[in-house]
Amino acid sequence: MTPSKNRSTASFFAMMVIIAASWVLILGETYVFFVIVRPLGPALHEAGLPSTVAKIGLTIGLGIFLVFAMFAMSRLYLRAFQTPTPAS
Repeated sequence: MTPSKNRSTASFFAMMVIIAASWVLILGETYVFFVIVRPLGPALHEAGLPSTVAKIGLTIGLGIFLVFAMFAMSRLYLRAFQTPTPAS
């Protein structure tokens, strides 16, 4: 059974939206890192422990957020285009 043309087109455009959103997330994360996290105090090798821990923690937090957002978009995409199954 092949998917209909409308479903294929909708799936294609949904995938394009996910790709665009992924790029926006990557650019947003890069912006936040270089504008907020990086200038947050002196360089890591010159800073005290609290500044270093804050920078590393924020960087890890940004990475976790990016991974979570990617999995969430993937799950929403797969859920939107899965074939309904009859109840047994």
